[in-house]
Amino acid sequence: MESADSVSVRRVPVEQLCAGDRIGQDVFARMDAPPLLRAGVRVSESYRHLLAQAGVSAVWVDDALSQGIQPLETLSAETKRRATVVIRDAYGEAAHALKHGQALTEQTIKRIESLVEQIASEVTGNIHAALALNDLANADGYTLKHSLAVTTLGLALGARYLPRHGWLDARNKRRFDGIEDRLLSLGVGLLVHDIGKLAVPPAILQKPGPLTPEEWVAMKSHPMEGVRILRHDSISPLTRAVVRSHHEKWAGGGYPEGIKGTEIHQFPRIAAVADVYDALSSDRHYRPAWPMDKAWWFVVNRAGKDFDAEVVAVFQEAVTPYPPGTTVKLSDGSMALVKDVRPDRVTMPTVRVYQDSAGAAIEPFELDLGATPLTIVQPDDPGRSRAA
Repeated sequence: MESADSVSVRRVPVEQLCAGDRIGQDVFARMDAPPLLRAGVRVSESYRHLLAQAGVSAVWVDDALSQGIQPLETLSAETKRRATVVIRDAYGEAAHALKHGQALTEQTIKRIESLVEQIASEVTGNIHAALALNDLANADGYTLKHSLAVTTLGLALGARYLPRHGWLDARNKRRFDGIEDRLLSLGVGLLVHDIGKLAVPPAILQKPGPLTPEEWVAMKSHPMEGVRILRHDSISPLTRAVVRSHHEKWAGGGYPEGIKGTEIHQFPRIAAVADVYDALSSDRHYRPAWPMDKAWWFVVNRAGKDFDAEVVAVFQEAVTPYPPGTTVKLSDGSMALVKDVRPDRVTMPTVRVYQDSAGAAIEPFELDLGATPLTIVQPDDPGRSRAA
């Protein structure tokens, strides 16, 4: 993992940057290219325009208010750079395979497996830490970023879920062995869970408004198209289960088969949580990204409906809705910056209050929300959302 020593930052949306703000960490639009802006650069209007044009939604800013606040680094820069190349190449080969009625080659499958092992090693190496995905927010394009984020989050959930709940073998016996191999199969499925979208017309994938019934039929074909691309004998049936069933819902009504509850394999139940959480917290053609806490509460509130409650319980423990450096509003109307997150109480971080309820700046002070009746104001209930 990258060291955050001496780094003091807070996350600021690009549209809220002010002239003179100092960039706290290198900003990348592509992980395999030099940074757009280096840490230490002062923001100008032209730089802000450059960031917006490059699709960068937020950056880390280093200032007096952020002193001592360190971001949660989910993956190392080396792993993110390697993932950029592997995922891009895999999707490029898949597009060719789809066009010619072929499957992914064994060489590409091996590269994917090797990358998944690297991601799993980093995720499980710090399994008890609270997880945040905002350091992946500026990866290259939606498909690449989404594939990487879903893999990272899904492996983090699987690494916590399987030792606790085990898995059922063909005789319906609960087992706790072979977890490492099963995580590899899960991770490969997560990395390519949306690969079947290559068969969906771009005009549908990129449509800014609601889909028509006919367009939904095309969209809902992507899980089975993905299974078709992944028909190589070396691919585990567990991997294909993730690709086929990650849009099924716990209470039913999902696709492509409309199965529910434990009819859905464990792995796509894990993938569904990771997929929807990242889809909601990412910019899409049909809506801007939701704040991380809004997406987090959506997943929590849909436990037992869209999602397996046991998986959501693990999600609540593993993922923080308020990563360090995030601005939050408290129940008394004051504003604060999240400083530290304890993994045993991810909704009650230590915050740095800097503005009172009347909107006046105050001398910042730190407050442990676990030791006070104050809470962070939850976002409005978002209800249902397209997250295909």
